[in-house]
Amino acid sequence: MKHLMKSTIAISVLLLAVVACSLGPTVSRKEVLVSLAENLMVPTFENVSTEMTELQSSVRAYCSDPNEARLEDAKSDWRDAKQAWMRSRAIAFGPLMDRRSRSYVDWWPVEPERIENTLTSQESITSEYIREFLSSTQRGLGAMEYLMFSEDAHESLADLEQLRCEYLVASADVAAEEMEGVVLDWSGAGGPEDAYFGEFTGQASSALLPLAAVSETIRTTIFLLRSIADMQLGSALGMNDSEADPEAIRGGPALNGVSDLREQILSMQDAYIGKSGTEDEALGIGSLVRGVSEDADERVRESFQNAIAAIDTLEEPLHETIYSDRANAVEVYEALKELQRTLNTEVVSLLGITVGFADTDGDGG
Repeated sequence: MKHLMKSTIAISVLLLAVVACSLGPTVSRKEVLVSLAENLMVPTFENVSTEMTELQSSVRAYCSDPNEARLEDAKSDWRDAKQAWMRSRAIAFGPLMDRRSRSYVDWWPVEPERIENTLTSQESITSEYIREFLSSTQRGLGAMEYLMFSEDAHESLADLEQLRCEYLVASADVAAEEMEGVVLDWSGAGGPEDAYFGEFTGQASSALLPLAAVSETIRTTIFLLRSIADMQLGSALGMNDSEADPEAIRGGPALNGVSDLREQILSMQDAYIGKSGTEDEALGIGSLVRGVSEDADERVRESFQNAIAAIDTLEEPLHETIYSDRANAVEVYEALKELQRTLNTEVVSLLGITVGFADTDGDGG
């Protein structure tokens, strides 16, 4: 009997070893967190900061000597900044949430009437005034879009008596300053122990537990996807047992909706593979999933690819295309819902993550 038990144990150990080998080398949560912070999170926010600074410079250049060529440069830099910002959406936690950075950088909806009231009621508009006295719906990339992309933008902005250029410059200043602050809070002036980097990766005295940090990363993706699929696209298409709501889709004069959608899904994929804009993968959430199930990992990756491919069938402007090309828009919705189900079954359940609704309270736009 003892020999039989020993043989059974030996066989079980051998089977576990075979399974482990078939899945490849396992990684710890701590290794994944360090890799995510070093290869994705800090570089992503640094890129957003760089693009916001470029936008700030081009807006200042235009307003110092308004001409249409410089306005086109500023518009191009706005698109680059918006793209970089959307590429950070799936890692929008830590300093960005603590600082309420979205309310200074990019909130939706924008309120044009309140922007116009500010322009007519003030004698000057500074970055301090923008930051301290205006609401989130009157500043950031949305306010800049309203000011720069209207049909008569150059004529209006070039009339310096209207204060529109002051408003534009102040909004760009606030967004650039805010992202500089986010980068500093992530990377710290005195090393990992002095920054959120250390808290996130377990190197600071106030460090998050590894499971909590992994959970934070996954929950942010889950809630962002829920917002896009259900509250935005699903509501606009009337897919949630309610009438179609055109106001659910963000629309602005820059006609950037499809690009925004695509970059947000790419942001989620970045967090999963562990690095942005490269085929050379670092350690990401997918590394932990793969350590449990290669098949599950492949299903998640395929779901991301399918969602991005579906989005690529859409044309700008998104808020019109979802109705003029409803069939493709519904395919996008269904691809996003499939991605949502895959993340819930293959990531949340396999890694033992608890996802609650309260975590997104206050995260508008």
